[in-house]
Amino acid sequence: MSEEIIGTWETDPEDVKSQQVYGKVYMEFKTTGELIYTIQLKGKVQKMFMTYEIKGNRLVTNQTSAQQKEETEYKILYDGKLELEFGGVKSKYIKVKS
Repeated sequence: MSEEIIGTWETDPEDVKSQQVYGKVYMEFKTTGELIYTIQLKGKVQKMFMTYEIKGNRLVTNQTSAQQKEETEYKILYDGKLELEFGGVKSKYIKVKS
């Protein structure tokens, strides 16, 4: 597991497009392989409880209620931001808690 991803990330305030598409997102990556994915959009809050693993430059997630694996390309940028690319769309996140 990649230690650099552990912690809580939120949508980069400068990434306006991602906020329009996904809403305000918080991702809490735990050392146990658990991921809590929280979306705030149009006054609603939705939480998804997932598991994750790192395979090379790919983040593999599995939503426990849907049992469907998704793979997302990820990288930590030079400025410390997390960039995810899913379905041809890139989104950026800043770490708010280690």
